[in-house]
Amino acid sequence: MPGDTIISPLETGVSTYNLQEQLHDLQATTVLELFEVNAKKYGAGTYRFHPGKVLNGDVYHDGETYKPIPLEMDGVEVKGDGTLPRPKLRIANVDGFVSEIIQGRDDFVGLQVTRRRIFLKYLDAQNFHNNENPFGDPDVNSRFPDDKFIINQKTAEDKNTIEFELVSPLEMDTVKLPSRHVISNYCNWVYRGHGCGYGNTYLHPAQVFNEDPGAAIGIPRADEKGRRFIEGSGSYWLDQTTTVGEEEVLNTNIAWNALDKKGETNKDPFHYSGLYNPTGIYLSGDYVYIPGAESSYYEGFSSDPNITAYFVAKPTGQTVTEIDGVAFPHYNISGSDPRSDFSNWAKDQCSKTIAGCALRFSGCTVGMPFGGFPGTDKFGYV
Repeated sequence: MPGDTIISPLETGVSTYNLQEQLHDLQATTVLELFEVNAKKYGAGTYRFHPGKVLNGDVYHDGETYKPIPLEMDGVEVKGDGTLPRPKLRIANVDGFVSEIIQGRDDFVGLQVTRRRIFLKYLDAQNFHNNENPFGDPDVNSRFPDDKFIINQKTAEDKNTIEFELVSPLEMDTVKLPSRHVISNYCNWVYRGHGCGYGNTYLHPAQVFNEDPGAAIGIPRADEKGRRFIEGSGSYWLDQTTTVGEEEVLNTNIAWNALDKKGETNKDPFHYSGLYNPTGIYLSGDYVYIPGAESSYYEGFSSDPNITAYFVAKPTGQTVTEIDGVAFPHYNISGSDPRSDFSNWAKDQCSKTIAGCALRFSGCTVGMPFGGFPGTDKFGYV
């Protein structure tokens, strides 16, 4: 029946109703094969081509152009014994142009090859005379699910053809299943990076943090042990008193600018000081950032080169009792590099626990991106 689901939706999530209807049609149109080789690893972009058996010239599909090149692929069939297919892709090597392309690029070993199959009925209208598809209405999403393979090796080459052996991505030596470790109480995401996105206003715009504007901009929260920089208990806190007028006030958070110069509660105990400057003057409570690639230069200090690292000045260093003539207990740690001076600087990190995630995303209206699997824990029943 046309309404039955016999093929899962494509990665785009678009309905495959038209595809299923065509599969049940007794007079279905021809299936056109399109191929892509992703060579961006070598700065060569993506090569797109088709066998030229159905249409002779260029084929246009989903905004891309596929060039006609004589080729064939076999061995794609999935066997019932569970073994993964190892297709052979043979391409015409006219004037040695394929040999020239793969020369110096490790014969394209390790690159991804994608095969797309679409019925002629749903091909883009610009492939036909007067930009009209005489077979039906164009629909770029009404196609078979893409077949993706990895070039395993070049098996033959002469002046006429080049043959490649392809394998499933699951058959590569570096592939592990599952790709994510199922751990109940530990998050595998990269803090501030993939999967987490803390401070990424594109993934988590300010609107989803109705009651916590600081989280929307990724303000530092705690170190890798979960010790908070502001609010709550932790080893960074100091219990001191300051005279405000004639009254002694307990400043639990004096080291983090709990009071402003007027002795009033500071609404912004942290001060964002931008990119770290080796010649800058920093007081406790200032926080700076260093690009990830630079923050990994020091021995014993690990950092993802794609993630920006943030550091907060600790309540240590030389005491400052007056600023601009106003009594203002503070700590000056200028001249110390946060990448190596761990006694005066604390790196903003996540404890990788649910508590660490909640510290940053508890006010997020779309939920927490915790990468663990709490549901896998065993529960006791009373």
